[in-house]
Amino acid sequence: MFRAISLAAFTLMLAASPVLAKKQAQENVIIADSAEKFALLVDKIRSQMATGQRYEFLSPADRKLVNDSLDKMGSLLQANGSVEAMNMGDRTRLFNEQERANGILAKNADDRLICTRVAPTGSHRPVTDCKTYRELEEIHKDTKTQLREFKRGGP
Repeated sequence: MFRAISLAAFTLMLAASPVLAKKQAQENVIIADSAEKFALLVDKIRSQMATGQRYEFLSPADRKLVNDSLDKMGSLLQANGSVEAMNMGDRTRLFNEQERANGILAKNADDRLICTRVAPTGSHRPVTDCKTYRELEEIHKDTKTQLREFKRGGP
């Protein structure tokens, strides 16, 4: 009896998990189909490019490209009022600028997981090592600091 109840509960949890995941994903989606909604989204993205935020590791060149794309998208929406009012040429330009900005931001997001296969010292069996982009940047920064101190003869 207990086994049947456990199996039923487990099946219910499995069935509910995609529904919960889909609900979470829908909450994160922001539809910026007008100039006003897009301006709010741009403010949020630009605030996330600050130090300590999600996109802090953008290089100055990438930061400029993202800002240029956001400005171009904003001017297209401002000129047309909404995506529905745009002609196909403007929609294509909007889409291309959006893809350009999204690609740069996704590549530099601090929570992006990067996995490598490495063989630990003394072993021939590679293991998978996964770290976030933020962790790798912090390791890189700490290594540079230690190397600089070592060269100076510091502690």
